[in-house]
Amino acid sequence: MQRNNTIKWHLGHSWHQLHPNVQRRFNRLPSEQNPIIYSGVMEVVKRSKAGWLFAFLTKIIGNPLSPHQGTDVRMDVRLTSRENKAGVYWQRTYYFLNKPPFQVTSVKKDDQGQMMEMVGGGFGMFLDVYADNGELHFKSTRYFWKLIKWYLPIPHWLSPGETHVIHQDLGHGQFRFTITMDHTILGQTFYQTGTFHEAAK
Repeated sequence: MQRNNTIKWHLGHSWHQLHPNVQRRFNRLPSEQNPIIYSGVMEVVKRSKAGWLFAFLTKIIGNPLSPHQGTDVRMDVRLTSRENKAGVYWQRTYYFLNKPPFQVTSVKKDDQGQMMEMVGGGFGMFLDVYADNGELHFKSTRYFWKLIKWYLPIPHWLSPGETHVIHQDLGHGQFRFTITMDHTILGQTFYQTGTFHEAAK
């Protein structure tokens, strides 16, 4: 069943624990004709050597992980939905200094009551979604490969690590986006944080 607001549905009563500005951002359904666009600067984009290897190996499924790192990296985020397709598509474009723009596209959606984020080739991760201190959190619980209608689990040690994304309102139309990936054996493989605002139409 496709829901217009998967995040709100999964949070249930916890939706009201989010900061009102966070609620407003995630209570809209974008479209190709009317996308939601955020612009900002990633103050830190870091990856370990193991993170670089994961980024290199996953190029074949659409560059879901950035092999580059830097500070004060400009980024645009474009949210859309597609006709007859479930979920919201997130297209993130990094503008690293002296490098071509690096683009990552994923879709957050619900399937059989399970929140997930998918990239290319049928790969993705199941997500636990919750509110804490007014912030919106996404935390991976399992990586998988979807084969037809089956979700085949990927061993944790073969993944880049537990993913934790935080959306924190800063007031005055600004918010902070932070993502970390922590591997049980390899340690922190990726860390990114930056501030964003909605771009004018």
